[in-house]
Parts: sequence; C-alpha cells; structure tokens
Amino acid sequence: MCVDSWPTFTTAICYRQKQHFGSSSGVIPDICTIFTKNPATLRGLLLNERVVHWRNGLIFRGIPSSHCHLIKELASLSGLDITEYGGYNTFIHQIPENTDWQENVFPLPISVLDESHAELVDAHLPYGGSQESLNHVRACIRHLPNHCVTDEKGRPVSWMLSDELCELRMAYTLTQYRRAGHLLALSLVLIRRMISVGLPVYCHVHQQNQATINAVTSLGFDACPSMENISVLLICKDRV
Repeated sequence: MCVDSWPTFTTAICYRQKQHFGSSSGVIPDICTIFTKNPATLRGLLLNERVVHWRNGLIFRGIPSSHCHLIKELASLSGLDITEYGGYNTFIHQIPENTDWQENVFPLPISVLDESHAELVDAHLPYGGSQESLNHVRACIRHLPNHCVTDEKGRPVSWMLSDELCELRMAYTLTQYRRAGHLLALSLVLIRRMISVGLPVYCHVHQQNQATINAVTSLGFDACPSMENISVLLICKDRV
C-alpha cells in the first residue's frame, strides 16, 4: 500500500504485484484499487514507477467512474488497451442485531469449491476465458472463503466466491437449477463465515440488475448512497 503523505493522507493505492504459481502459465497480473480525495496526488502516484508498473499490464478493481478517465489516459500513454466493466453500485452488508434470520433458510447440500472447479467458474464470468482470469479464480478458490451447492453427483450447480478485497463475487447458478433459492442459501452461509472472522461484507451490483439488487437488499445489504457508480474491472493489456 502506498499513500501520498503520512500520517494524514488524501490518496492511497493498494497494489498487489504479479503472483507466480510455479509455472509459466500460473500467473495473476498486478491488481490495484484506489482511494483519493485529491486527483492531483492520484495522478502523481499512478505515474510513479515505484508504485505502479504500467509496462506489465494490470487490473484496476472497484474504481469510481470519476477516476476512470485518468486511468484510461495513463494506460493509453503506456501503450495499453483497456477493457472496462462499469455501471455498478456498492452494497454494504449491515449486521442485524438479531441474527436468527440466518438460521431460517431451508437446508441445501452446501459444499466448498476446489481448484478442479476453476474452469467451470471462469467459463461463466463476463471477463473470463483468459489464462490470467483462470489463475485468479483458482487462487480465490485456494485461499479465500467460498461455497457452492452440488448436485447428486457432487458437481457444483451454484456458487459464490470472495476475493482478495473481501468482496462477494463470481456468483452464478446453472440455468436449469435457478429459482430454487441456491444463491440465497450460499449468501447466508458465506456472509456468516466472513463475519465470524471479522471480514467486511460487501458487493457490487450492476445498476440495471434489479433482481439482484432486490435479493441483496433482502439479505441485509444497503446501497452506499455517498458513492458514485463503480467500474468493477479495468483491464489494461498490451496492444496486440
């Protein structure tokens, strides 16, 4: 993590450098997320090669829309193409005083994903299909809280993961298993698990996905009114 000044600061960049997993294909790219009240110091930190390595390509996560133009500008100057997944709102889980509601969901065969399921999860991501995306899914399964619902043969039919920023992500239910309450059950189990170890619980939902907005609201999530629209992913890659 890097800040513009200390002990008080107006800009912070959380930067995770490229991770290797013992093979040429086992790589997760650099990932950044930012907080700022001062666009000038944000630009300065983003241009500092000791902070951000643009030449390697990187992924920005959870970026307010007002800062996306700066990232796109700097990516272009570095000879990188950029793919944006924007239009999301932030929802934060509010822990209720009475948590009995967590126990009132009917039981389902809930399990945990293993790394052999990474390709299935990645295949249903809007930004999936690359080796880097697959490696990231595999790392999230290996190291971070997740749960899934399995069929009679033990195959995942619905799943939900968390990532290195504690966000609930990558939720999906196979078409033929929808409208059965699977994601509701997974959400409650995963929320309870994350709260038990002191982790924050939040997610991003596309502003046009009213069904999911209704679902997360019923689970105790509140939209964060002070936050602008979020781009959940800005993927900067070398131009082909």
